Amino acid sequence: MPPNQAPLEITLELCGTQSPETLYPFPWKKQRYLARCTPGRSIPVELRWSTLREQLKTLLRVTPGSRDLKRLSETLRGFLQPAEWILAEEKIRYALKIGQPVHITVCSNNADELYYLPWELLPTNFNGQPLVGEKNYLLRYECKDRPIRDPVASTQGRILFAWSEAGGGVPKDGHLDELRAACAAARFPFIEEEDVLEHVSPRRLAEKLSETARPVTALHLLCHGSKVDDDAYGLVFDPSEEGDEPERLDQWQLANLLFLSSNGSPLRLVTLCACQGGDSGMPAHPLGSIARMFHVQGVPAVIASRMPLTCAGSTTLTRALYQSLLVQQEDLCTALSSARKQLQREHSSSSDWLSLQFYAPAESPAALTPFSALPAIPTAPAARGDLVLICHESLKQTHVTPTDADAPELFAQRHVRPKILIDQYQAIGERRWENLEQEVARLAARNGALWTAFAERDTEILYYGFPYVPLAMLAGYLADSRPVHVLEHDRMRQRFTWQTDTVAAHPPLEVVTRHGETGSAARVRVSISNEVRPEDCAQVLPDSDIRLDLHFQLTAPERGVVRREAQLLEYAQTIRQIIDRNIGGKPEFTSIHVFAAVPVSIAFHLGRALAYTGLPECFAYNYNADDAPRYKWCLSLKAAKAANPEQPSITLFPSPSQGSNANHG
Repeated sequence: MPPNQAPLEITLELCGTQSPETLYPFPWKKQRYLARCTPGRSIPVELRWSTLREQLKTLLRVTPGSRDLKRLSETLRGFLQPAEWILAEEKIRYALKIGQPVHITVCSNNADELYYLPWELLPTNFNGQPLVGEKNYLLRYECKDRPIRDPVASTQGRILFAWSEAGGGVPKDGHLDELRAACAAARFPFIEEEDVLEHVSPRRLAEKLSETARPVTALHLLCHGSKVDDDAYGLVFDPSEEGDEPERLDQWQLANLLFLSSNGSPLRLVTLCACQGGDSGMPAHPLGSIARMFHVQGVPAVIASRMPLTCAGSTTLTRALYQSLLVQQEDLCTALSSARKQLQREHSSSSDWLSLQFYAPAESPAALTPFSALPAIPTAPAARGDLVLICHESLKQTHVTPTDADAPELFAQRHVRPKILIDQYQAIGERRWENLEQEVARLAARNGALWTAFAERDTEILYYGFPYVPLAMLAGYLADSRPVHVLEHDRMRQRFTWQTDTVAAHPPLEVVTRHGETGSAARVRVSISNEVRPEDCAQVLPDSDIRLDLHFQLTAPERGVVRREAQLLEYAQTIRQIIDRNIGGKPEFTSIHVFAAVPVSIAFHLGRALAYTGLPECFAYNYNADDAPRYKWCLSLKAAKAANPEQPSITLFPSPSQGSNANHG
């Protein structure tokens, strides 16, 4: 083979034909797709998931039978056969014959369930064996909707070995021995006092990954996988607070903890040595897998196990991987191939060789060489996506606009577009509630300014202003998982900004839970700026309707208490986790009613938390001390997003003297 011969690149583009909302919980029935083996054409194909279901169960065994694996292999090839897969097979056969590397990328659009399938078993017609057994073959998964985030360049690579036995014993000594040996042989800096994180908790991991003096470029994480809420697979960590229970985090929780910065991450490689690190729990699960989360967050190379991973196998993987990457200075195509072969040879009774799953972008050769120097940085600063400022007014008007002095990292080297002003003050300011319905419709319109900004890619969005709390929640609800920056108004400095003194402590957000014996409503009270009093809530939502009351509170609520972005994100994460844990996916709850005395930033993130599809219909209530009742109106987030003229999103409550016929779930 000529040196540095370009690989044969084939992409399996798989497109769903149904709305994702219809696939969760997954129906396990025949589904139709469009499949394309590049550079071919898209062909209709179908997959009988009812038949696949029993076959996939075999992967949960420590040692799947050869017959079962062969059936799965044949099913995958049969699925692609109508899409002219045989033409690709011929190209693959020739490439492997001459020693040319073969890279196959599985890329799905609107069909996340297809990432659940073990494409590592995909065979060819010339020998019927899985392609992953070939020396120069690489199978990778790519999510096309992932944000493009190049890793932050660093002068020296650094491996962080983090482990936790919170879920049970792990072969930490074996992994450390292999890492130590590979680094020593390659003369790669590995300072155990700094680069080994024992009994790792989520908080300590986040702190370590945020270090800038010696940025971590490769994370080797050894812990146990575990089912978390809603049947998703997550990871088990040591508790952040001594004496607490082990922390089980799903991908959404982990992403919110580890990827807070908008400036990208120095991580270039993540190796997850945990059972089911690449398993989403079920096809089309909204959360996806932990491995996919790191990929979507922009880590160029992610290695995980989609099945149970043996302790001995994980140690062999560690040895093979880092000997190849560091000592032999080979790329990940060769390193993964070598690791699979060693796993097959040394642990033939397990499925560890098959279990390895690799996420990486096809258009990034640097993803395959995580310990090589990144391409030279251009002398001119690289262009960054435009910054879009969204100013939202309804409670009152704004008189200042954020500048680079208020958020230096966000504004740096960006073109700042003219701000988008969503002026609702003229229509509904000063308690002009008769215009609420039409203003909600305008805010949530698919062709409106907010939706248009959220739908645009390759931009950064900064949201600020003085909207009513329910309308800020609606903005967050519509943004859903779209990254949006929020600035809070500093009343002392009369600016929209965050304080940057990171050492200052902030008051903890406490949670009080009360269960009722009647009703089907969950009431969520958030007392951050002021106390939310139950008697005010009861004027519009009788206590007899409440099966669960969640009260998030500060010991001393006050306006302006949320001063730092880290504080905002911590509070938002606490609220989301508790809501998901207590309400998500539980049929006894038919509605959520949110009474929040919070700043705009918290309201926006609260709306994002309520966008989770496992929650029932959510209502956000607006407080005004001059109204009677004080919670004069509420907004259905679901109805507002649906924008159905026959289904109003606003409920206006009559004054006590008029009586009430309001019905909102």
